[in-house]
Amino acid sequence: MTNHYILAVDGGATKTVMTIRTADGRELFSATSTSSNYQAVGVEHVQHVFTGLLRSAAAHLPSLHIDVAVFAIAGVDTLQDEKIVGEMIQQSIERSPFTFGHIILENDVEATAKGLGKNNVSLLISGTGAICYSLMDEKMSRTGGWGHRIGDEGGGYWIGKQIAKAIFRAADGRNEATVLTEFILQAHQVHSTDELYNYIYSSDYTNSRLAHFSSFLQQAVEQNDSVAQKIAHDAVQELVLLITTSLKNIGYHNEAHSLFFNGGVLKHNPFILQAVTEEIQQMYPAIHIELCKDKPLESIFQRGLHAFEQIQLH
Repeated sequence: MTNHYILAVDGGATKTVMTIRTADGRELFSATSTSSNYQAVGVEHVQHVFTGLLRSAAAHLPSLHIDVAVFAIAGVDTLQDEKIVGEMIQQSIERSPFTFGHIILENDVEATAKGLGKNNVSLLISGTGAICYSLMDEKMSRTGGWGHRIGDEGGGYWIGKQIAKAIFRAADGRNEATVLTEFILQAHQVHSTDELYNYIYSSDYTNSRLAHFSSFLQQAVEQNDSVAQKIAHDAVQELVLLITTSLKNIGYHNEAHSLFFNGGVLKHNPFILQAVTEEIQQMYPAIHIELCKDKPLESIFQRGLHAFEQIQLH
């Protein structure tokens, strides 16, 4: 199997990671770039990311034939998205020395869930965005993941925006003061909310900047800050709603089912992780909940490996 090669790409709203491995799992190349969600950063930027990653790989590897390539990309939510991103991938491939066999383009959460190797599974990811994907008896449901402009409730960007709003509302006197103000000002080396405002509205602003605000939520919760506690509670309710809706859509009725959690919000906010876990276990005692130990890229590689094995069988 070592003469066969799989390429896996995990393209998120904050960063894009690519790996090329042999079919037995030996990594030949890996690299990280910036966001590949074209809805957040634009088509031209994403085209540059894909082309740059493949060129970097070509500089380190011979002209391989990639048997299966999985592009698991945030923002691939509609047929139009698939067409736009697919064209970018094709153009990047044509500019690389590699040849490609089977190419899979899916939403990042769909590809990650399929790579878990189970047909009775749900996956909740709360990173920069938030989305839940469920599979059961060939039924599929996706809830959330509608992007930072209109959705992604319970994700890092959404939490960061709630924190920013709370800071400026407190500056106005429209809600109580919060330690989040001090945390955010110090972390970004600014001295006032006016300077923070200029920082947020600067020309080099990115979604990941605001999403980074969410990394201070747990610390504020631990200090019993009531504003932070409310934001965390609201995030919990949004994430629980994603899960319960996704389960309802596949016709789940409390049979054995695996629910996986992934993403920085769930991994770095114990309060949110515990609260979501407790609410779901109370509602659905038969569900087995597990926080993913591996990064999503590992499941995306497995998605490619499963596809390669199916091709070999036929």
